[in-house]
Amino acid sequence: MSILFTRARINNLEMQNRFVRSATFEGMGTANWGPAESLGVLYGNLADGGVGLIVTGGAFVERYKKFPQFKSGAPHPVAIDNDSLIDEWRRITEGVHKHGSRIVMQITHLGRQDNPVLRGTDPIAPSLVPDRISGFAPRPMTVKEIQDMVERFAQACRRTREAGFDGVQLHGGHGFLISNFLSPYTNVRTDQYGGATENRSRFVVEIVKRARELTGDDYPLMIKMNCDDFVPGGLVVDEAVRIAGIIVEAGIDCIEVTGGIRESAGYIRRLDALATRNVNREAYFQTLSVALKKGVDVPIILVGGMRTPSVMENVVREKIADFVALARPFICEPDLIRKLKAGDWSTSKCASCNTCLKNAFVHPLRCYEAGRPKKQSAKEG
Repeated sequence: MSILFTRARINNLEMQNRFVRSATFEGMGTANWGPAESLGVLYGNLADGGVGLIVTGGAFVERYKKFPQFKSGAPHPVAIDNDSLIDEWRRITEGVHKHGSRIVMQITHLGRQDNPVLRGTDPIAPSLVPDRISGFAPRPMTVKEIQDMVERFAQACRRTREAGFDGVQLHGGHGFLISNFLSPYTNVRTDQYGGATENRSRFVVEIVKRARELTGDDYPLMIKMNCDDFVPGGLVVDEAVRIAGIIVEAGIDCIEVTGGIRESAGYIRRLDALATRNVNREAYFQTLSVALKKGVDVPIILVGGMRTPSVMENVVREKIADFVALARPFICEPDLIRKLKAGDWSTSKCASCNTCLKNAFVHPLRCYEAGRPKKQSAKEG
């Protein structure tokens, strides 16, 4: 049996295999920011298809006050910012559990990369560092606002447990709010939340410690974390490993390795394009994962351009990471794991065209290439 189908644990949570569905925006929310029925169907299909651990698309810890009027069939985000949503989310977790899979909720705040038109006010961030892509300039948060945001995240963690989720993942990557605090590129504060590595880690450390108070020691607390921003002056892997040690000591149980912010999206797209042409360029964050595994003693999840089963197997067998995470392949083939378990080890049908992600803010998430003939691309040595 492939090592990909061996069981593994995060805190007290045991998964049936090493496959993780990595979070992506689905756009399947309702007018009150709860999960639509279609979202339950999507997660149910993934669970039925054999995914060991499903990470939801990011649920907001603070909803927009002036989001455009809800239109049926149009994409809408979800939130976990109010106790009134707990029962709605519990229906989602129950649907996944009946298939034997596990599900954790990713919680997020867009921070500096937020849209002031949708938000109804300026984006917030640790510092006034304008976004070079959008041109938007965030408003620096006061210490009181930071402390209030810590409580928002922690209460969201509590709600996930009460809703039946098997754990929670903080989104600490891709230039969103937690990432803004961790990175020296976006955090130039001179108070207790900026400057030294320990100070820039303080925001997430306070979230984790407060979340532990509300959820207990046995509830898996995870983070998706940039290990390289891929911008000059940004977070790099050596410091990311030090940050990882700090937050693991605070109570984090598992880290999903990722990288890049909106201003380095072009570089990530180039990595992705190389991975589609050369099997040896898949798992393009693996050097970051190797460094992280040497620095911390918690399970590591690796995401990034994996399409070939033998590559995924090598990641786990060679201890590059403990779990492999996929997003786009599961949009294309929600039953991918069942196919692999049945012995079909062909490369994923996902063409990495990214149409699913590009259109997710126009139409709810779906694959646009499934069923079309796949273009031939020579996989080099």
